[in-house]
Amino acid sequence: MPVTLAELLVKIQLIDDRQHDAVLSRARARSGPHVIQHIVEMGIATESTMARSIAAELSVPRIDLGATPPEPDVLHLLDARICVDRYILPVSLRENGEALLLVMADPTDQETMALVQQRTGKKVRPAVAGPTEIQRVIGQSYASVSNDPLDEVSSIALGNEPSQVFEVVNVMDESASPLSRIAAQLGVGVPENLPSKHLPKPPVAPPVPGTPVKLGGEIFATTPGGRIAKNDLQPEDLAILDALSQSMEKGALVLRALAELCVEKGLFTREEMRNKRSS
Repeated sequence: MPVTLAELLVKIQLIDDRQHDAVLSRARARSGPHVIQHIVEMGIATESTMARSIAAELSVPRIDLGATPPEPDVLHLLDARICVDRYILPVSLRENGEALLLVMADPTDQETMALVQQRTGKKVRPAVAGPTEIQRVIGQSYASVSNDPLDEVSSIALGNEPSQVFEVVNVMDESASPLSRIAAQLGVGVPENLPSKHLPKPPVAPPVPGTPVKLGGEIFATTPGGRIAKNDLQPEDLAILDALSQSMEKGALVLRALAELCVEKGLFTREEMRNKRSS
């Protein structure tokens, strides 16, 4: 049976059995930090000491990522999310491009190596570095080469102006709307102008004051304060309502496209979307 990292650290006498149990208990109680980081927090050993000892025991390279940063051409082989989650980082290709040198905080993790081999189609050649060092270089490396539209979300400036009374103008011009601007920065296509659903009204006699207005259904000429004095919906008002309806439909299409992009990128699943919608 393959040895775990904690068991390996006991074997090379970096931690004892009591510390082994304490580390695992701590890791179960507080998910997030790597086992190595828990050991550092407990004051047992440093990341550098453990990395050197693990490398010597397993006969794998100990990589100083400050001196040997990852090659930009290999970063596309793995996305940043899997690297962060598993404390790994692709560094370079070896053996005529058939093997990938993969820096790992835990080179005993056979499951991760199998996953990387499956995703990249390369043989995995493990190397060792501390988890904190790996996470730091992941942030630096992927930030400098990322072209993922999702990474641009954080750079989109959203207004934070206080609420104020505003006037509806140019409702048919969607090119400058915040939603269209966000969609453009994310590379999501904004649909062309939707066909108007507003049909011209046939000529009719002027309505009697207080008579309900017909607009795809009755709008009763009453308010919380009682009946209104007259029908004040003018043709230009109907045009604005029609334009607002088109704008809302277009916004719904863009939001749907954004949701599909988020599902594709693995930010959440369709099941999670359905659960959120029904809650």
